Amino acid sequence: MPALLLLLSLTGCGGDRRAVEEVLRLREEALSRGDAALYASLLAPAYRQARPDLEQNLLISGPVGYRSLDRRIRLDGTTAEVAGRYVMKANVKGRVLELTGQETIVLHREKDGWKIAGGL
Repeated sequence: MPALLLLLSLTGCGGDRRAVEEVLRLREEALSRGDAALYASLLAPAYRQARPDLEQNLLISGPVGYRSLDRRIRLDGTTAEVAGRYVMKANVKGRVLELTGQETIVLHREKDGWKIAGGL
């Protein structure tokens, strides 16, 4: 019986991990298309209200070339933390900027699925 419970709990983690990865994939898609509405739909309501500049910044910069590298996902109940490196190319005021760095994104499981809740 304990082995069955362990298997069931791991199966749930796999589903959560896939759901978190899908949010991250959609985030990359929103950035690459400059789709502020899609990007905003991925944010937790409280985070969207606290950071209204995020959507506006995406509208100003337009499409962004973004690639996540060495991404690690840590799940803990209703919270996920994603850490890794990124490479980004953006057009800011007519200048192309190439940026690399480290990022940590926090997601919370909401009623309607996983949403970005911090770290952007």
